[in-house]
Amino acid sequence: MLLEHFILIAMWLFGFAGLFLFIPRKNRREGILALLMFQSIIWLCDMPTFKYELLSAPVRVFPKTTDLTVTINYIFYPTLFAIYYVHQRKNGNTWFMWTTFTAWVLVITLFDILIERYTELLTYGRMTWYWMLLYIAFLFFVSHAFCNWFYHHQSMTQPAVDDQ
Repeated sequence: MLLEHFILIAMWLFGFAGLFLFIPRKNRREGILALLMFQSIIWLCDMPTFKYELLSAPVRVFPKTTDLTVTINYIFYPTLFAIYYVHQRKNGNTWFMWTTFTAWVLVITLFDILIERYTELLTYGRMTWYWMLLYIAFLFFVSHAFCNWFYHHQSMTQPAVDDQ
């Protein structure tokens, strides 16, 4: 139980510090919007996921209010997505964008698997690791698409257009 609380505190600290340390000041508004966009999308997707016991969280910050994991899903993963979103647009190459997308999703899924296997913070009910990989990829892709739509940026599926 002590390990779980230590991990939760570390996630809170990284969540708040990550916004200031890894997102440049000039891109902070985009980062905060990306964080809020990811939070809203993960909230919509996590409600049925936890209601139908695909995932459960035995140890969480607010155990009596909701079954959702507030720290992981509303602080840690959105911060990671905000960092990803702000830094991924520096290279307009489509292949590079898909490679970084895949790398971020794989690393986050691996982290999620380690949390599920070695702690009580997350338990896979009927969901397996490969469904979690698809779930995180879906969340990242949809959040990325909405942020690009809001800022009128180029989509990941569109080829790069050179200004002449």
